[in-house]
Amino acid sequence: MKQMLWLSLIPLTAFWLFAVDIYGPSLGLVPALLAVLFGVALSVIGFWETAAIFNKKFLFLLIPLSVSCFVITFPYNVGLILCVSALLISWLAPHFKAIWLGFLFAGIIECIDALFLMIYYIFAPNNHQVEWLSFALSFLSDFTGMSAGSNDGLLFVYAQEKIFPFTVTLEKLGFYPWILIFIGSMMLLFLSSQDKHILLKRIISVILISITYLLLRFLVLIHVFFSSDLPEYAKERTDIFINPWWLLFGFLPLVLLLLRMYPISELNIDFRLHADRRLAIIFTAAFVGLFCMTSAAIFQDPGEEKEGRILVDEIHSIWEFSTLKLDKNWYGENSTYNAYSMIEWLNDTYIVHRIVSPSYKYLTVPGATKIMPDMVSQNLTYDILKNYDILIIKTPSHYDSKEVDAIVNFVENGGGLFLIGDHTNFAGTGTNLNQISKRFGITFGYDMVNTIDGKLYYYKRGQLPHFIVRYMPNLDFMTGCSLVASLSSESVIRGFGMGADPGEYASVGFFRETRNNDPTQATDTIWGLINQCVAVKYGNGRVVAFPDSTIISNFRIFFGGSPNLVIGVMEYLNRKNTFENAQLFFFLLGLIAAGLVAYIMGKTDLGDKKMAIFVIILALSSLSVSMALSAFSIETEDSIPSQFYAKNHTISFDGEHSDLIVSQEDEYGQYETFFIWTQRVNLTPLISNSLEEAMAKGRIVAIIDPIKPLSQDVMVRAIDYVNEGNSILLMINSEGSWSFLAKYFGLKTYQIAEPYNTNDISTDGLPIKPWGLAIKGGKSLLTINDRTVLSEVNYGKGKFILFTDSHVFRNGLYGNPGYMGYSSSAPSMVDKKSYDLSSLYNLEYYILEDLLMVKNNSSTTN
Repeated sequence: MKQMLWLSLIPLTAFWLFAVDIYGPSLGLVPALLAVLFGVALSVIGFWETAAIFNKKFLFLLIPLSVSCFVITFPYNVGLILCVSALLISWLAPHFKAIWLGFLFAGIIECIDALFLMIYYIFAPNNHQVEWLSFALSFLSDFTGMSAGSNDGLLFVYAQEKIFPFTVTLEKLGFYPWILIFIGSMMLLFLSSQDKHILLKRIISVILISITYLLLRFLVLIHVFFSSDLPEYAKERTDIFINPWWLLFGFLPLVLLLLRMYPISELNIDFRLHADRRLAIIFTAAFVGLFCMTSAAIFQDPGEEKEGRILVDEIHSIWEFSTLKLDKNWYGENSTYNAYSMIEWLNDTYIVHRIVSPSYKYLTVPGATKIMPDMVSQNLTYDILKNYDILIIKTPSHYDSKEVDAIVNFVENGGGLFLIGDHTNFAGTGTNLNQISKRFGITFGYDMVNTIDGKLYYYKRGQLPHFIVRYMPNLDFMTGCSLVASLSSESVIRGFGMGADPGEYASVGFFRETRNNDPTQATDTIWGLINQCVAVKYGNGRVVAFPDSTIISNFRIFFGGSPNLVIGVMEYLNRKNTFENAQLFFFLLGLIAAGLVAYIMGKTDLGDKKMAIFVIILALSSLSVSMALSAFSIETEDSIPSQFYAKNHTISFDGEHSDLIVSQEDEYGQYETFFIWTQRVNLTPLISNSLEEAMAKGRIVAIIDPIKPLSQDVMVRAIDYVNEGNSILLMINSEGSWSFLAKYFGLKTYQIAEPYNTNDISTDGLPIKPWGLAIKGGKSLLTINDRTVLSEVNYGKGKFILFTDSHVFRNGLYGNPGYMGYSSSAPSMVDKKSYDLSSLYNLEYYILEDLLMVKNNSSTTN
């Protein structure tokens, strides 16, 4: 019966595999909870004949355990919940010893697993590959009948008349489930070994057995991979390395082997403890140690705020440059695939200067207007950098060694450095960034990173958020690269369920396009936890590395979480470190405390009181962790505060009531081009979470195709908003509840029926028909035959504008589904016999500039 305790390790491990999406979307709450309950059931059977003496004084532990259940969130509090349940059962039904012991044992295992998962989250993103094992695997493969060799850390396998390169990673070896099983086995050996020397020998032997098992399991899985012809999409077969069921059953033989080698004989549990000095030191040291270790992991130096002087390096920018103006004259992909809007927006809050090389004066781009640079220099020097607080470097060209030294010196003396890269070492930008980033322990990978199933990654802010993401509840990625940093770094965005594929330099974008269906390209990937933004404190300064430059482009910068990230980074970098060694201090103190616990416990004969001591340590430790979390957690918000927007040239799109305007996660926004084009008239667009927020941040509020009714209170506030000197633009295509707002301003809508004989020719080249929803009242601004589609009303100090053919401003061409084109569109790409794209663009500019009283006050040009 007692051997069931060994078998309980499988479902207790399954809980984490089912509940946490390290290798992709988790199986869900129900399978996870069923797994942990099955683990509890096996534990109960294992303790069925165990003698146990309980002391009711232990019920006091309900207080710290219960408090910790609320501070530590799901799924990491499941172990604590099981322990609380165990103590309650021991109180209400003390004779059911096997039941409360089973709950307690499972709870202890899950609590320790949760602690080691936190350590794994820190360790794993920076330590995927175990290249030195490739030689051992190559050697062992000969004994399994596999034709393989190793080179440069890869295991090359010849099979099915091709050579397949296998990366040797912790994920392929199964390190994640193994460490959970190993922790449980250590707990069982600790409880069942009466002699410390025997316990130490067993631990060493389990480690050696495990290493051998991990290697052999890897080779067996490779044999399974080639056991039949590969499917057309070979990556489907790699599921055997990461599927939770494969992982579980793959480690069942190891558990059975340990059960056979180290059977549990007699277990006696005694909760009668007599307080003495040794126990007091153990409990105190455990409390202090876990508090310090947790603090070392989550403490974030608030820093001393600087002046906010930003220098943008345009000497080296070869992609995402910000020196060409996004205006009404320059169109096409290059006009929106640059960082002009981001830099202009930052200049509203900070002091932003651009530095260019002398050759900039010779730059000529047809249709584009150059900005007037703030500084011209052949190189970056410390004499230049020392006058600034933040340096922004994005997708750069090569730096010479003196420039790198100047940048490092700048950071060491309190400067902030924002490094922005992209996927697959595109145009060599990863190599050039690594010249600098490696001096701070950061490496940009030469790969492309998306979710494990190849979709764009959608980040959702989770527990223990970094300072940088405090304004950012989510972020849409557009494909970046992996980031590897030192253990002392701060993981700002840790991607779960990620996959990294090496680049292919024969393709234009360095993606795997020419050999996309080559099965040999399915085995050299990396999966699991991958850093997507890291920060490092260096001397008095700070560094942030981010690998996806696309999201700072003009066509992405103001939605999808991009502006929230940029402001978070600027606020983080605009601070000089004040507690430079705080985390190191916490870590060393925690290490000393942990060593003290281990030393005294090693000198103490714990006898049958091992579980009792473990429960007390667990309760005190959970309380100390909860205290650290409460003390050092960052307060978060769901949007950027108003002070980062210049209200007079901000247009707020009401995201609460409008239909989906811009894309989010897997949902496609209908009015993205219209949204982006507001930047061409020097407006800063934003998507607000509520109409109240929209009115607070912008002088213009736009509501498009409202799908949610307007409450009476908010309507009164909207009327006051206009009366105070602001403007509302309402764009609709059909009548609805929002007609009441228009009626308040004296505008009525009605339908003009489509005649039997229609004429497809549109007035002034606009794709607007003479039939549809029309306006009566106000000042008529645009009429197609007898149909008024645009009208304005001056109200108080402000203005209300109604447009009743919103669908013409949807993305798309020729009415599929709209007429505005896309961010890469140019007016010349549309046949003017159908409609004139430039006329439609000019209609938007007319509404924004002439009607809403927004003047173009862009930077000086030459």
